[in-house]
Amino acid sequence: MGVVMAGGAGERFWPISRAIRPKQLLPLGTSGRTLLQETVDRLRPLMPDDRLFIVTGGQLRDPILESNSTLQPAQVLAEPDKRGTLGCIAYATAYVLARYAEAPCATTFAILPADHYVTDAEALRQGVEAGMAAAEHEDALVIVGVTPTRPETGYGYIEIASNAEPLCVPGTEEAVWAVDSFREKPSPETAREFLDAGRFLWNSGMFFWRASTFLSELERARPGVAELIGQMTEALRRDDIDEVHEAFAQLPDLSIDYALMEHAGCVRVIRANFAWDDFGAWDAYHRVAQPDGSGNVTVGDPVLIESRNCVVYNEPGAEKMAVAVVGMDGVVVAVADDGVLVAPLARAQEVREAVAALKQRGAKQI
Repeated sequence: MGVVMAGGAGERFWPISRAIRPKQLLPLGTSGRTLLQETVDRLRPLMPDDRLFIVTGGQLRDPILESNSTLQPAQVLAEPDKRGTLGCIAYATAYVLARYAEAPCATTFAILPADHYVTDAEALRQGVEAGMAAAEHEDALVIVGVTPTRPETGYGYIEIASNAEPLCVPGTEEAVWAVDSFREKPSPETAREFLDAGRFLWNSGMFFWRASTFLSELERARPGVAELIGQMTEALRRDDIDEVHEAFAQLPDLSIDYALMEHAGCVRVIRANFAWDDFGAWDAYHRVAQPDGSGNVTVGDPVLIESRNCVVYNEPGAEKMAVAVVGMDGVVVAVADDGVLVAPLARAQEVREAVAALKQRGAKQI
């Protein structure tokens, strides 16, 4: 089963990304397609459409269907409420077990975010196949880790056990390693230590497991969540939507990393053999887009004078507004019809704080 998590608001890409049209529905990659379309297209050769689902919030279900004409309505699942990636995965698990009535040990999940940037789709598919094979070979939760290329402070990290030996995944050329721990977003100094150590990987947020393994690990780490998934599964089989919503509302609003992965008994990691970026903020856009000779990335024909290493994004539709940037180095200027962002690219992660402040003011441009 393929599950694409597509419920995020993409606040760090404000003002281009909005609650009703977040970054996964924008053509921010290099193909001209939306990030969600790119993700779905990467998975389609591996599984039929009736086993590929997009999970999102209720307000995004129709925009997702409108933005991707190849998706069928039955493929887009609307969570009853917002409960983080834990809620997203819990709801998808209950839905699949209810719909297919398969034994949990016979159902293997590949769970991917909708908004990541991957350069080599075929290499990603090989990684997905290896992850699913590893999850079917061993009762383990499997995750993709990315070899760091810089001391990144905006990502979580996976620590491979210091004495770990790679284990071959049957039927593939891939290997898995035992995970020692998960580390939260580090300070610059700690990120440098992780990079130098050589056994820390970026946490990609791509997961693989049998439903039975997922549920057994939850029963140990979060027994209440496992019980709620069982309740939702039975309610979905009866089409009792009120009970589904009641059970879902009791789930904690947590990330799957914090709720489960950091406490699981058996976690394995596969190293990605493809270039990857989580596309979390404007600095990621600068990394993946094609800069000009001065290192600038521009959209919407702005004027740049003696400026370097900038992102200047004049949103299509807002192009009636003239935009000029003079004497800047390493900044983002993003212009929409009803919002403007100016910030150093090095502080792109803090755009979320600006969005929070605007919300507190009651701003409607969010």
